[in-house]
Amino acid sequence: MKNVTTIFLGALLTLSFQATGQSLKLPENPELASEASRRFALSVDAISIDRYRDAANSLNWLMKNVPDLYDGLYINSYKAYEELAKTASDDTQKNMFLDSMMLSFNKKKEIYGLTTREKNNKAYRYYKYWKSDKTRIKNGMDAYKAAYEDPAKVINNNVVSYMDMARRYKAYGNDISNDEVIEIYTQVMNVIDMKAAAGEDAAKLERYKSVVNGLLTQVMGDDLNCDFINENLAPGLDQGDDLTLAKKVFGLLLERGCGDSPYIEVSAKIIQNAEPTEGIAKVLAQRAFGNKDYENAEKYYTEAMELSTDNQKKADLLMNIAQLKLAQGKKNEARKAALDAANIDPEKASEAYTYVANMYMNSFDDCSKKESMIADRSIFMAAYDLYQKAGNTEGMAEAKKQFPTVSDVFTANQEEGEAIRVGCWINVGTTIKVRKN
Repeated sequence: MKNVTTIFLGALLTLSFQATGQSLKLPENPELASEASRRFALSVDAISIDRYRDAANSLNWLMKNVPDLYDGLYINSYKAYEELAKTASDDTQKNMFLDSMMLSFNKKKEIYGLTTREKNNKAYRYYKYWKSDKTRIKNGMDAYKAAYEDPAKVINNNVVSYMDMARRYKAYGNDISNDEVIEIYTQVMNVIDMKAAAGEDAAKLERYKSVVNGLLTQVMGDDLNCDFINENLAPGLDQGDDLTLAKKVFGLLLERGCGDSPYIEVSAKIIQNAEPTEGIAKVLAQRAFGNKDYENAEKYYTEAMELSTDNQKKADLLMNIAQLKLAQGKKNEARKAALDAANIDPEKASEAYTYVANMYMNSFDDCSKKESMIADRSIFMAAYDLYQKAGNTEGMAEAKKQFPTVSDVFTANQEEGEAIRVGCWINVGTTIKVRKN
């Protein structure tokens, strides 16, 4: 019988080796080695059919008696205990199983070391199960620090959660400096940037950034103000083109409403030079326009147009360009930009036609020659045409107030509805219109 049992265990052990690919380090004591082999086989078998209680019994014995048997011992162990925790009858039992799970992680770290993935899994389990446990938050923070030793392999679950752990850590009364918080924030944002560079879902990563920025605000409170950013974070940009720092500074300045910070432009230019986007180009254009730096405003608006693939956004940019050109006194170019916007995006047409009509209305003093009332007033007639095209009844009414009377037209030996050419820069055709009173 003993021989049969030995043969059975030997066969089962062989199958287990094949299944796991493991090499066991059995003890020299024959009896202990035999029992270790038996327990190993039973644990592997139990795990394979989801009998986690049986597996945990064997694994617990193995961890105590042959702790260096093989590294898979601890992998199976933390898996088994976590599964048991999911079906625990109460919180006390659940935490008991989860404690055993963490013990398994820690024993593997001690004897074999943890893989990067295991470090990530361990960290996230602190967040998943104990983020509200004030007594375990310190261990959780240590686990996250270990997970971030290899930023390129940080899992998505550990992006936002690390920042939230920092928030909770401080909220629970633990001492953490602003510099430490910023360091965590920087690490998290770096990971997000790495994932973006690797081609992960851009919309999802932007949501991560938004949440992380919000958590940073919660952690630092009033300390995270414009002065703090300008004095403690942004000056690093003066030393060179640090893209990672530029992104961090730019995002924080916008999030905290620090629009007058000179580092908005500094950081935006670094980002745009390295990773040009329509959005950053538009920010730089608007900043330059506000500073009456029309040359750079035009440069960045043009760059934004070239980078944009969305007609609605292009139409918005064309309206911005129209405003820029008008500010430069280039009315013809301003009109062209606005009308181009109307052609690209029908929803922008009313705004664009109204904009050009307003330009006509405001050109009376510059364009009227004071030689013919009807010719001079034709400016308002052309404006009326565009207001009508825009569906702008208020604009039509305002333009109509400036029309000549029937008597004025008669005196000029002209007729209502007669074609007339508007002069000056406007240079369009219209028809003579009159007001009835």
